[in-house]
Amino acid sequence: MSDTYDFESCARAFAGAGVAHSPSEVQGVICGLLATGHGRRDDELLGVLAAHVELPSGFDNDVAAVLLTCRDQALSAFADTGLDLTLLLPEDEEDLGLRVAALGQWSEGFLVGFGTGAAGTSDSALSMGIQEALSDLAAISQVATPEDDDPESEDMFEQVAEHCRMAALMIYTELVMKAERKGQPEPKPETPPRQH
Repeated sequence: MSDTYDFESCARAFAGAGVAHSPSEVQGVICGLLATGHGRRDDELLGVLAAHVELPSGFDNDVAAVLLTCRDQALSAFADTGLDLTLLLPEDEEDLGLRVAALGQWSEGFLVGFGTGAAGTSDSALSMGIQEALSDLAAISQVATPEDDDPESEDMFEQVAEHCRMAALMIYTELVMKAERKGQPEPKPETPPRQH
């Protein structure tokens, strides 16, 4: 498997493995899990994702390689300046409605991954900034498909996608990077997070 992936190659790999979920949603789950400090262990990540896509037998080697590459690239982008974090969405030439739907799926996936990794954490333990970011992502996950494929809608899509990206980076910075800077151990549950 190559070290890069795009929406189409992931979609083909998922379809071949019987995974009905969008690559955008799956990448969102990965990013949400990473933003809580979880998902770095291969078995943990693949277990959470297999539960999410309802594939009890797990993934074949090819799909597992795609998912781990996706995780590694997101983790590298998060740990660096974050500017390299790219949301896994359909290409720009695809219909705007398809891209908007995928962005909603990414946001929903992020919330699932975050909820899995932060299980047992009360809202009051999270900063207001994180609570607002999660609230924004929840709203975006319910976004309606635009009627028109016009420049104004295109601009709005770009702004919302960037907002999602920045929300993910902010949450990772608050929960993972600040803890690492303080020298605190990352949260390590006694058992891997389970899919809700």
